[in-house]
Amino acid sequence: MLAQELTKDDWQKQITELTAKRNDLKNRSTALQNEIDNLKKQDAEKAAAVKACSDELAAMIGAEEAPFASNLDKIDAKLSELSRLPNQDLYARRAELDELQKLIDEAKVNRLSALPKYSSRLKDQQGRLDALKRTLQQVLESGQAMQTYTVGTWAKDRDCLWNIAKKPKVYDNAFLWPKIWQGNRDQIKNPDVIEPGQKLKIPQKAELTKEEKSALRSYWNKKQSAAAPAAAPTKK
Repeated sequence: MLAQELTKDDWQKQITELTAKRNDLKNRSTALQNEIDNLKKQDAEKAAAVKACSDELAAMIGAEEAPFASNLDKIDAKLSELSRLPNQDLYARRAELDELQKLIDEAKVNRLSALPKYSSRLKDQQGRLDALKRTLQQVLESGQAMQTYTVGTWAKDRDCLWNIAKKPKVYDNAFLWPKIWQGNRDQIKNPDVIEPGQKLKIPQKAELTKEEKSALRSYWNKKQSAAAPAAAPTKK
């Protein structure tokens, strides 16, 4: 079957349609090329910005990384040390947890903390510190926080309740000695007599309670009563 012969008008119509499509495709191609060129320009600008940032970071790290890393090493060492402590010793050194938190907080605001190797390390340190805080809280809630002191000899340590209370790691206040006496009535019958090797409970530092003050007054009254006959003049 022979193809139908196009009229001049039909042919002109098809040429017009094809020309329009060609022009549309050409315009699209030009727009796409312009977009590609624009993206290449943006990519080049971003690459330059990244390089500038990398150069700045390299300069910054060269001056600051060593001391920053050293501080993190110290935090790690202290965390490891505290993690090995028995609960009572951890309680006695609980102030060091606050000091560590301060060091970690200071490290977090340092711009080097944004680097992945340091941000992950700080996250791990915070997690370890939080675990120690939870342990300390459990110690407090369970009543295990009571500090103890093992009595030494008088010849070597000069241990008596007065001197024990005066020790910086106990109360740093000799006048609080009745707290130790009253906290260990099961072991101490006479506060003037303690034996080497006795493991005394050390109640938390605080003002003397009403009961402790009463016991102290009773102690001094007995001391004065015992001293009175010896101080009385001999009748002739």
